[in-house]
Amino acid sequence: MTTRRRWCQAGLGWMACPGLASPARAVPLRAVGSQFARIFEGAEGQAPRGLAVDLLGQLFGDSVRCEWLPWSRAQLMLEQGDADILIGPYRTPEREARMLFSVRAFYSDAMVWYARRGEEARWKGEFADLARTPVAAMRGWAYGSRFERMKTVMSQLTWVHNVDAGLQMLMKRRVELFAANDRNCRPVLQRLRLEGAVARCSPPLDVLHGHMAFARSAAGETLSQRYDQAFEHWLRTPPAADLYRLWGVDRPATPP
Repeated sequence: MTTRRRWCQAGLGWMACPGLASPARAVPLRAVGSQFARIFEGAEGQAPRGLAVDLLGQLFGDSVRCEWLPWSRAQLMLEQGDADILIGPYRTPEREARMLFSVRAFYSDAMVWYARRGEEARWKGEFADLARTPVAAMRGWAYGSRFERMKTVMSQLTWVHNVDAGLQMLMKRRVELFAANDRNCRPVLQRLRLEGAVARCSPPLDVLHGHMAFARSAAGETLSQRYDQAFEHWLRTPPAADLYRLWGVDRPATPP
């Protein structure tokens, strides 16, 4: 029995959230996403798992289907109206022009540089210091407004397609720093047995917040409003704390 099914059978599905109550849909909502450790994990053709899958299961019950896709394809499907929800994007001005974002983030990440242990002092908080330093970052990821403004200053910036490649370049001394976050790096460091060889630098580049996103259409706007209302209600319930604890993700703070 999957985690999502356990929660739904416990009576915590969308019927508990009036904001999402509606007649049965002939076609389930389609939620798409890509590899975000603990948030949305899987592979193409496999059923995904993670915090977002269980969260949407609690809010929508069986009226939502989650699908793992390459990140660029998942974004395109939302923009073209072939998907209803995009799972996990950071909010950026460029993306806000293409999609609607939930009011509240459902997780946050500190974006940081990683260095070989003992060499963390290569990053002191100033991008200008990295003008001629070989560094790597993930293609397609958002790193915050400061990084966007300063990336042209970094003349030896290499884009990589996955965390494994970035960490391996770091260990082979092809780059001196690799930009990522703990949530995605930690499981790869464990798998590659590099926990003792790689360390986080401080301060962070930025702290980014992951949302649910919706199509820029009348239907997308209606769905986003229903999601916002239901998520706000659910976030204050005990099952929300249980679910975040289960996946080892920090729960967003709720206002008094």
